[in-house]
Amino acid sequence: MGDDARARAEILSRLRDACDGDRSLFRGRPISAAKPEPPAAVTQAEGTGPELARAFGEKLAAISGSYEIVERRTEVAERVKASVLAWHAIDSGTHEEEGPSVIEVLSWAPGELPVPNLETSLGTAGIALVVPSDLSDIEARRRAASIQIGLTGTDAAFAATGSLAFASGVGKSRAASLLPLRHIALVPFSRIHPTFEAWVSTLRHSGQLVTFLEQARQLVFVTGPSKSADIELNLTLGVHGPRTVHAVLFDDSH
Repeated sequence: MGDDARARAEILSRLRDACDGDRSLFRGRPISAAKPEPPAAVTQAEGTGPELARAFGEKLAAISGSYEIVERRTEVAERVKASVLAWHAIDSGTHEEEGPSVIEVLSWAPGELPVPNLETSLGTAGIALVVPSDLSDIEARRRAASIQIGLTGTDAAFAATGSLAFASGVGKSRAASLLPLRHIALVPFSRIHPTFEAWVSTLRHSGQLVTFLEQARQLVFVTGPSKSADIELNLTLGVHGPRTVHAVLFDDSH
């Protein structure tokens, strides 16, 4: 009998002995889920604009995101400033007042953000919006990847799941919502829908569905921060996208 055959026979003999004995062949380990009880499925949400905003925010918070609701569009700039300055202080290890002269934020084009003159308002606090253009250029990609905070609007938000929809296009680079460590989404009440189906129905009945789909280069759905779990069921945030997703919800009816 050759060496390979003897080795094979020895391995098989050991396996037979182990299987015939009382000792477990493999080490036992209690099996547990990442969460003791999975969240209940939500398929519907109802209510007025403020009620849907609250439902959306609570759902987002339940999946590791965060939110705040403001009554007026004019308050949004101050809320964004506060978040950017606080996060920059945390990430850089400095006090807010000790930050550099300019804090860069990867952003949609100012005209695509749902708050007029936001770029000017942020500029007074030393916050500059960087709008990605040609990311096929390696230097442009490096600069975009180095920015820690992203700022976008949203095409739709769904109260039933806490999800956001982003249709990339001119001035609406998907990099702003996918590359940075932290992402701020500006969400007008008028863009919050009970469900995805309700949003599509609204587009269809208004005659905008075909145009929207033709103009959208890519449609991305984001439900909370990026999450990844290993074989041990340890959940980690921010592996493949933002670690923080913060929604600023506001009434845009006046």
